[in-house]
This record gives sequence, structure tokens and C-alpha cells, in this order.
Amino acid sequence: MAELRTSASCATLLVVAAAAVAGCRGRALAPNANDALRAELATRTTERDAAVARASELETKLKAAEAAASGGGDPEADAARPALARIAVSSLTTVRTRGSAEADLALIVVPTDGLGRVIQVAGTLKVSVAALVPGSEPVPAGSLVLRPLELRDRYRTGFMGTHYTVELPLAWRATGGDATAFAVAVEFTDGASGCAFTASATVPAGPTPER
Repeated sequence: MAELRTSASCATLLVVAAAAVAGCRGRALAPNANDALRAELATRTTERDAAVARASELETKLKAAEAAASGGGDPEADAARPALARIAVSSLTTVRTRGSAEADLALIVVPTDGLGRVIQVAGTLKVSVAALVPGSEPVPAGSLVLRPLELRDRYRTGFMGTHYTVELPLAWRATGGDATAFAVAVEFTDGASGCAFTASATVPAGPTPER
């Protein structure tokens, strides 16, 4: 009898667990009339927070300009404020070829201060790329100029670290051979100081990943 009671108890527990799982799945999949309202509210909240942040940023800039015009400001804060020391083309930069004379560049640019820390910058970035074909001279494959606001939109922070991502489609004159690598050159001109910083790298050609 004890074994029968145990079996019955186990069967009851299995039925209850199955019902609970089915109930959870039903709630997860059931449409909700308020979902659209919640999504719209989340969107509006995000837009509001972004607008507040932009307004706060502009206010900070205005006060800084007023302090500079009046000769005020904190000298120690000025000394501690990060300034660009160098830029580099990250080894995470990739080029994916498309056919014999087309490719896509995903350029990763990393600006750092005097302590080697990544910082945001404001200025103009120029990019030029040449395809490297064995036995031939470098062939121009693409160029791009990003103004300060355009460059700001390329700022990224994620699993690849903090950097600027610049995507550029490439195309070049076919020379009878396939490009095995690409010479990438960048020049950044700081908007505040006018100082120019350059970097370059040779990026191997990679095939377009299968989808």
C-alpha cells in the first residue's frame, strides 16, 4: 500500500507541474491589449530621458563657455581634463570581400589620452583605403570624411571595448588578381586645438560570412 500511495503522490505532482508549466506558457504567449501601450510608454520615456540629457549637456557647455570668457574655472580641473594623445586602428578592424572588386570595411578607431585611456573626441575624421593585390600597385578602394557630429554618432561601448565604429563600402578597379589585404589610413583633426593625429594599418581580406 505504501508503494501505491507513493506512486499516486508522484503522479499527482507530475500533473500539477505539467499544469503549472502549461499555465506559464499560456500567459507568456497570450496577447495583451496593453502591450502596445507599454511599448509606447517605454519609447516616450526613453525619448524624454534623452532630451533631458541633451539639455543638461548644453547647459554644462554654456556654463563652461561663460566661465572661460570671464577668466574663471578651476585650474586643477583643467589640468585633470583628458586630452587626446594618440589614435589607433584596432586589430578588431575587419574587411569582408564581396566578389573580386568589392568589400565592406568595419573600421575600429580608438582614441586615447596621455594615460592610455579611451576618451571621446570632437573633430573631423578622414579615412582612406587602398586594396593590396599581389604583383600590383595599391589600388584606391574608398574614402570617407566624418564631421564632428557624424563622428559622435559612431561612438560605441560594448564587448569590443570603447571605440568608434566606421563602416565603409569599398570598390576598386580589378587588376586581374584578388585583393589579399587593405591599407587603411586615418587622420583625425581635433576641433578644439586643430592638432592632427594619424594612424594606419594593414587589414587582411576576409570572406563574407555565410548567412
